[in-house]
Amino acid sequence: MDAVPESLISELRPKILERRTRLQTAAGAVSTDYIHDLLAEIDAALERIDNGSYGLCESCHDPIEAGLLERNPLARFCLDHLSEQDRKAHEQDLELAAQIQAKLLPSNAVHLSGWDTHYRYEPAGTVGGDYCELIASEDGKSLFFAVGDVAGKGVAASLLMTHLSAILRSLLSLGLPLAEVMSRANRLFCDSTAAAHYATLVCGRTTAEGVELCNAGHCSPLLLRQGATERIDPAGLPLGLFCDGRYTLTSSRLAEGDSLVLYTDGITEAQNRNGNDYAEERLIHSLRAHLGLGAKAMADGVIRDVAQFRGTLRPNDDMTLLIVRRLC
Repeated sequence: MDAVPESLISELRPKILERRTRLQTAAGAVSTDYIHDLLAEIDAALERIDNGSYGLCESCHDPIEAGLLERNPLARFCLDHLSEQDRKAHEQDLELAAQIQAKLLPSNAVHLSGWDTHYRYEPAGTVGGDYCELIASEDGKSLFFAVGDVAGKGVAASLLMTHLSAILRSLLSLGLPLAEVMSRANRLFCDSTAAAHYATLVCGRTTAEGVELCNAGHCSPLLLRQGATERIDPAGLPLGLFCDGRYTLTSSRLAEGDSLVLYTDGITEAQNRNGNDYAEERLIHSLRAHLGLGAKAMADGVIRDVAQFRGTLRPNDDMTLLIVRRLC
């Protein structure tokens, strides 16, 4: 039986105490019995913290899922032992979160003259913490694209992804240079999230010559040319670590038929039954096998190959892959 991490308890205890204060303030507005029952729940949670049993399921004594505790610090049962009513409410919340996240994902039909794009987004659960964006400029002359990965998994990570998406879309409306977008996104993300939260992100724009990129600690984009593959290494720290983080811009020329590939580590760190990683080398091999067939064929080919490599094992992380290919 594992104990709940002290860091999580330290984070949730003030939230439980705040609920107690708010209940006492509202005592005259609701029935005495209702207030009494809720105060009893809060006091029981504080007692479990004091005696070391907080966060352990009262049915199986295994740790309650961290995401469930963050959503409801008074939770007494893990997901496997929720009441039917609580289980139904939880399922409805997950379904709504999935619908909201799906609406935030870009269309796969984003078209720009001279460019072919396609992405695949596959969360490990109902919702995920990966981020993907494709936005054509109003004048139709450039395309903004991005792939990111928020620390964590599940609902908590998906909420942070939603927050990051809102920040970037707001900044893009200001017409700022790419490095400035990243710098401001970092400050806003840093100021508005907990210290333990961060996100890796690589974003870019198409140009007349090729692409410009800004990378905040994300997986190295791959540039596939007819005769070679290049890695474009990150030059900045993840968003949210330091509020004054600095980010630089890199530019790459793309000739007709060249492809830029952005991805999350859920692909390269996918494992098979022998514990081996899919790894960057196999990713490159799969991409090059479909290089002349278009962005969609390249993306679909990688996802199929990862599934074949993993076999019957369930994915342990979200997977996102974005292909930006120059047509002329």
